[in-house]
Amino acid sequence: MSNRLKYRSIATRAAWVCLLAAVLVCESRGQGDDATNPTSVINPSMGASSNVAVLSSAGSHVYVSVREASGLQLTETAMVKLNCPLVGLNLTRPAKDDGPVAQFLSVPFGDCRVEVQATGYKPVKEQVEVLQSVTNRIQYVFVYLHPESEVATGGRPVVVPPNAVKEIDKGMAAMQKKKNAEALKHLSKAEQLAPNNGDVAYLLGMLALDGHDLSSAGQHFQKAVTNAPTNEKALLGLGYVQVDTSQWSPAVQTLEKALQVNSNSSRAHLLLANAYAQLRNYPKAQEHAQRAEEFGGENAAPARTLLGEVLEAEGNREGAALELKSVLHDYPNAPSAAVARAQLDSLATAGATSEVAITAPGAPGAETGKASTASAALLPTMEAATVTAWAPPNVDSAAPSVASDVPCAVDDVMERTSANTERQLESLEKFLATEHIQHEEVNGKGEVTQIRDKNFQYMVFTEKSKDGLVFLDERRDGGKNTDEFPTSLATVGLVSLGVDVFHPGFAKALSFKCEGLGQWRGKAAWILHFEQRPGMKSYLRLWETKTKTEEIPLKGRVWVAASSYNVLHVESDLREPIKDLELARDHLSIDYGPVSFGNGASELWLPWYADMYLELHGKRYHHSHTLTDFKLFSVDTTNTIGAPKNVPPPDAEPPEKP
Repeated sequence: MSNRLKYRSIATRAAWVCLLAAVLVCESRGQGDDATNPTSVINPSMGASSNVAVLSSAGSHVYVSVREASGLQLTETAMVKLNCPLVGLNLTRPAKDDGPVAQFLSVPFGDCRVEVQATGYKPVKEQVEVLQSVTNRIQYVFVYLHPESEVATGGRPVVVPPNAVKEIDKGMAAMQKKKNAEALKHLSKAEQLAPNNGDVAYLLGMLALDGHDLSSAGQHFQKAVTNAPTNEKALLGLGYVQVDTSQWSPAVQTLEKALQVNSNSSRAHLLLANAYAQLRNYPKAQEHAQRAEEFGGENAAPARTLLGEVLEAEGNREGAALELKSVLHDYPNAPSAAVARAQLDSLATAGATSEVAITAPGAPGAETGKASTASAALLPTMEAATVTAWAPPNVDSAAPSVASDVPCAVDDVMERTSANTERQLESLEKFLATEHIQHEEVNGKGEVTQIRDKNFQYMVFTEKSKDGLVFLDERRDGGKNTDEFPTSLATVGLVSLGVDVFHPGFAKALSFKCEGLGQWRGKAAWILHFEQRPGMKSYLRLWETKTKTEEIPLKGRVWVAASSYNVLHVESDLREPIKDLELARDHLSIDYGPVSFGNGASELWLPWYADMYLELHGKRYHHSHTLTDFKLFSVDTTNTIGAPKNVPPPDAEPPEKP
């Protein structure tokens, strides 16, 4: 590149790191703070276990909430074990209280382990730090259970071969021009190059759907979902085929998974409303039809029409008539208007007696429901979505599914992030790892221009400032020279990028929102969204040229383990494209996990791997970073590195470059 642009983070000099581990203390009465008369709780002071701890008034009430993978409350009975070895506490009880929740009273503060088992589900173990609380406040622990039949999937997306990306792009271009035969040729070749790629299978499914071959479409969509269980587009396609072929129960399962990936999908809500209506689960059908209508757009008319049919089936003829008339008034030219008109005529001639028999879900005939097939006019349109096989979607393209009954206070989450950081880093002075970087360069036409890789020695020094804040100084091969990177693009700051957002000096330029309790890699997680405020600079991300330093406004999302408050995953994007740099995409995705040192004697949460996706000057770049062979070191006092001198104070501009 002519300007030898170097991508840099403020973390190259030294970045404050939060490894984000704490436990949420919920104080609102709505969370059950009044625990004076809980049902069937266990109190260590009352001898509920043969291995009772010496009580401490500084402990907390620990409430373990057990949930399904979808985030819904578990309907089966689960057994919960609370083990706190440092204080000799070992308690077991069923999770059957309101929730279901296993309630343990007056648990002494300190490190504990929660183990949950339920018939038909995989056992789960979570580490929990019970907080000090003179008033024995309630501390919630959320545990998600997954069915034994569920196949575990890795967190990292499979790298698509560059030649396959080229064929995918050509296939999509042909699909957009309605040249399906040409598209099939390119996508079939892409399938040979990447046989397990979910996007290829999805596009082949859309081709089959466009040709009205539902059987073939369903097979392709099922393959896509098998290889990529969180592929929202494939889940929608499979759910559509299942609804269109009257497979109501499988459709419900598929579409509920689609909403876990993106709770704001109006098409998923509309399809799910149709499936529930056919199963005669009218409350659920009404709920999802209303959600689909709320999003507006082309799905509002069929959603409102379906809502009218559901109200009629429930016996609410007046409400049904109002909804159907509003369809004719607001959407007279919509395809569903004909259905609404026919339904109104049926209401007018039916008299006072409804012609729709209401059958409880699971009763005889419930699988076929009111009609043998759903009306095509009440289904969403299905067109092939744009697939960017070289990069994940923007963080704001979908909203992750969260538990609707669990509140989340962003200030509580952010306030407690530093405690675990200090505990994990207090004995650490530096660590070393082997870093493998693979660089791919693909132009806008999908043509591969470069593929390079290289190994580095990646070293991180831990430093503490006078005010107690922790900084990391990150280096490769003993220095900070980025000339040895596979290309002139250098990615740095993997340990701290994405978690620096909680540093006071950076956070004041960001707006935060806790989106709720979701999950990552099967674990319950608080999901925080952040975005840089207009007119303010955060200096979280800097791009450098030979002549200037450019500050890059960011937005992103962080997944934090709900039991331990360790970071599980971080994603960030440009708040908007940077025209001066011709930078259209800058997407970073980092997965964190536990790394043990000293035969398991100590543990740190560090990045396992990271992927950066750039679209710069019309070219696409993908940096893949993998850290292995971690080693913990103690720095001799004579070799102690001084505190970072180039970190900009909260109110200062970044240092000028020579």
